[in-house]
Amino acid sequence: MLDPAIWWYVTRASAIIAWALMVISVTWGILLATRVMKPKDNPSWLLDLHRWLAGLSVVFVGIHMASLFIDTYAAFTLQDLFIPFHSQYQKIASLGGWPIALGVICTYILIAVQVTSLMMKKLPRKYWKAIHYSSYAMVLLVSFHAGWSGTDVRAWAYRITALVLITLTTVALIIRILNPKSAKTLSATVEGRRASQNLENLHKVLVDRVTPLAEGILGFDFVLPDRSNLNPWVPGAHVTLHLPGDVQRQYSLCGDPADRSRYSIAVLESPTSRGGSRYVHHNLKPGMNIEVSGPHNHFELEASHGYLFIAGGIGITPIKAMIESLSSRREWRLLYVGRSRASMAYASEIKEMFGDRVTVHADLEEGRRADLDSVLAGFDGHVYVCGPEPLLDALISRVPADRLHYERFSAVDRSEHAVVEAFEVTFARSRKTISVGKDQSLLEAINENGGALISSCGEGVCGTCEVRVLGGQPIHLDSVMSDEDKDAIGVMYPCVSRGTGSTLVLDI
Repeated sequence: MLDPAIWWYVTRASAIIAWALMVISVTWGILLATRVMKPKDNPSWLLDLHRWLAGLSVVFVGIHMASLFIDTYAAFTLQDLFIPFHSQYQKIASLGGWPIALGVICTYILIAVQVTSLMMKKLPRKYWKAIHYSSYAMVLLVSFHAGWSGTDVRAWAYRITALVLITLTTVALIIRILNPKSAKTLSATVEGRRASQNLENLHKVLVDRVTPLAEGILGFDFVLPDRSNLNPWVPGAHVTLHLPGDVQRQYSLCGDPADRSRYSIAVLESPTSRGGSRYVHHNLKPGMNIEVSGPHNHFELEASHGYLFIAGGIGITPIKAMIESLSSRREWRLLYVGRSRASMAYASEIKEMFGDRVTVHADLEEGRRADLDSVLAGFDGHVYVCGPEPLLDALISRVPADRLHYERFSAVDRSEHAVVEAFEVTFARSRKTISVGKDQSLLEAINENGGALISSCGEGVCGTCEVRVLGGQPIHLDSVMSDEDKDAIGVMYPCVSRGTGSTLVLDI
């Protein structure tokens, strides 16, 4: 015969399991948002685990509520389960209906978080984030609900479990507070530091090997002179080569992030070279010393259930590191386009390694350009593209901004329709206000008045001069990332971007 108390046991067990799943899910979400484990983490499996745990917590909350309704001892009605303060059940008389009401409120928060997560592609990101952040309050409220209404509070096993869960919640929230930056925040963040400080990380490396990769493309491996480990990096990162004549050029790292003994880049000698790629091709030889800075990253791989990578020509360099970092279970495809196979670095290597996941399209051999519409048809994951401007423009017009990630070869002139005028800037740290003339760059004005921001390309491409915006609305004229992403994380690039009539407040 079925034990009449079985549903009470189910209620207690499902409540503890649901609580544990909520805490672990929120903790995993914080690890995903802050990337505190990088470069060893994999954002793809973190997101899968986060979603799976959150969904499982909903299931156990449902079991918890169903068993409360079925159990005749507690005698909970549907109104008790869904209407705050309706239940007459009290474990601590002085608290009245608050313990059960907290459980009902947390149920609605959990449902709201789950539903908006399923609809996140259709919701404004700021609304989704506001609702998602309520999960932090939920895990705290659940602990009070459990302690004030549970019947196992005096049991040692329960106390140990509760202590572990509360400690885990506290540590996770502390991590979130101490690491507030979005995953999209650039690793090149500069906030009024001097150029000699460690963030720029200027150091000498040795040219270890030079390898022909394709027509007009050479591969370069750099190592430290003492062969020690270089700084860690994640796919999408680039280093800046400091060349003679104060020439600085950024090149994507395309090796294995796990191999910290070397930096590997591939360089196309551009027919319109202004001295960078031409110098690298004709002057860098094995055994030479060269200064580099970085790595920096504003093209980082974000979590997604599936990826479509599109590389144009030498744009394969950051994409190569990305696809090689993904697990074999991750869903992804690569379209690699170029003029001819002979001019496409790594084409045979990548095709041999990943087979049908990779499509190599050479325009001259195919007699036509790649059909982007057919490649994008039915795909709802994230699209990563690096290549020439026509390719980027074609994808920007076809893929929603929240699913498109791209890196440009060169800056786009966005000043044609911008209203350029004089404006004021306040340095928040020194409480100093300066005026920026109509014909003066913001970066120039900052550095002339003691800001000393680091810069590199001077064209709004590399992201080195990033500064945090605390007030006012900048006019974004750079090509680093979308304006929406810059406003979301509160940054601007003063080498080309400016302010409006209102005073800009910068974290300098």
